[in-house]
Amino acid sequence: MKKKLIYTLLCVGILLTSGCEKIFMDSDPDDFSYEDMFESLWKTVDEKYSYLEYKNIDWQRVYDEKKPLINPSMTTLEFYKVLCDMLYVLEDGHVNLYAGFDYARNWQWYLDSPQNFSYTVVERNYLGADYWVSGGLKNTILDDGKYGYIYYGSFSSSITYMPIILERFKDTRGLIIDLRDNGGGSLDNAEALADYIADNRRHTYSIYYKDGKGHDDFSEPYPHYSIPRGAGYDRPIIILTNRSCYSATSHFVTMAKEFPNVIVLGDKTGGGAGLPMDYTIHGGWQLRLSSTRSVDARGVDFELGVEPDVYHTLDVSLLTSGVDSMIEKAKDLIESHYN
Repeated sequence: MKKKLIYTLLCVGILLTSGCEKIFMDSDPDDFSYEDMFESLWKTVDEKYSYLEYKNIDWQRVYDEKKPLINPSMTTLEFYKVLCDMLYVLEDGHVNLYAGFDYARNWQWYLDSPQNFSYTVVERNYLGADYWVSGGLKNTILDDGKYGYIYYGSFSSSITYMPIILERFKDTRGLIIDLRDNGGGSLDNAEALADYIADNRRHTYSIYYKDGKGHDDFSEPYPHYSIPRGAGYDRPIIILTNRSCYSATSHFVTMAKEFPNVIVLGDKTGGGAGLPMDYTIHGGWQLRLSSTRSVDARGVDFELGVEPDVYHTLDVSLLTSGVDSMIEKAKDLIESHYN
């Protein structure tokens, strides 16, 4: 699957751009106008962005509304605001415009939802003082050996030690993988973590690559198969999610939901199913866009989020007592497997 090599890393969904592939358009920073930059940005989105059709966005109408606002006497900040407003319409956390003094972004996909997470409570009352730090996987054993617990805050962090952690948890009754506030990172890590908990070889998602200028010009689907590696884990696995789970995290949750011993608990993820690419528009500002589409094993696009199997809202009234109601609910779900 040669095309997939282009997209080795899925960038952190909200905060980071390091690791993204970059494609540069021809531009001369000394020879441009606001109109040139406007046209360059609009055309790049029109030809490269992967969700105009899926989100039913009338991009031509956006052009018609915003183009009359552009004039050579406007300030740079006024011009930047027009471009920000254009991109905001896409409602995509993978879409950014970097101008040096600021970058455009739309984070409403999680800002209007409850946080459903307190790391302070998790660290002080569940991880405790002697948890293991195994690469990016913070892990411990809860309730006198009953439950394995992993907190994984970023798919940019290593999962190399997952086999050792699973060996550590071999006598537990169930495993809790806490992904709350994980904004994404490496798609390779997401796929590898799914392989470590996979029960059998399974088709877990497919990806489409933008391969033409038309809004619906995509390659054929490239299926991804999760293939077990190592000893695995054959008891209940509860995955905790909130709306701040994004990008590679949504991919991992999509894959994990295909395994029969997995239950996803919490809120719908933030989505971010398109892999981002970077472009330089005329004038030198950098534009980041989703350039692929991903669907689950049944062909359902998860750009707007992955539904949990069990919805649960964190009981904030218990936080002052050091109780995370989502972790406690995960324990209950594990015990229900044995009743």
